[in-house]
Amino acid sequence: MNKKQMNIHRIGDTALIGEAELYKFVQKALPIKFRMNKSLDETVLKQSGKAELIYHPFWLAKTLVIAERPPFQPKKLPNMIFVDGVSGYRGVFSKVPAMSELEVNKMDVQPLVITNEEEAKKYIQDVQVRQINRSYLLKKPKHEIVEISIGYVPIWKVLVRTPMFHETFYINANTGESEKYMAQRWQSRKDLIS
Repeated sequence: MNKKQMNIHRIGDTALIGEAELYKFVQKALPIKFRMNKSLDETVLKQSGKAELIYHPFWLAKTLVIAERPPFQPKKLPNMIFVDGVSGYRGVFSKVPAMSELEVNKMDVQPLVITNEEEAKKYIQDVQVRQINRSYLLKKPKHEIVEISIGYVPIWKVLVRTPMFHETFYINANTGESEKYMAQRWQSRKDLIS
């Protein structure tokens, strides 16, 4: 591995959506008025688009929720909490995501705004208090952080310039879904804890 390369843990283990099929997903992400325009097909988007694959960081925390139930043993429930490493957007995964090792160019990795584990723990604790504790009506559970790591989501950043519009699309390279909502949060940074 040379100095321009780095190993990362990619969130997802399926084959990435390639550039050849990318513009089908860009077309789906178009606003409705442009999607209905027959002259804006995949070929036109491909000719007027420029795509780069980036890797977006997320802090991932394996946690335990420990609910006391005297006189019985406490009930321990595992959880996986995520924190967007740029915007601070956070929540709980409905299931543990698959991970894979990948060697990438350092220039393709987005820099962290939440730069260390101590900062990430503030966001993780916020999820525990504001989201997980809400489902416990009476006695709130205890929380234990088992492990914190960084995972990266591969995202296609596609700049499209046509006579009708200029726009940047963010397409999840694992699923093909538009990441427009998350991109707005990356730019606004309103989820960051000061």
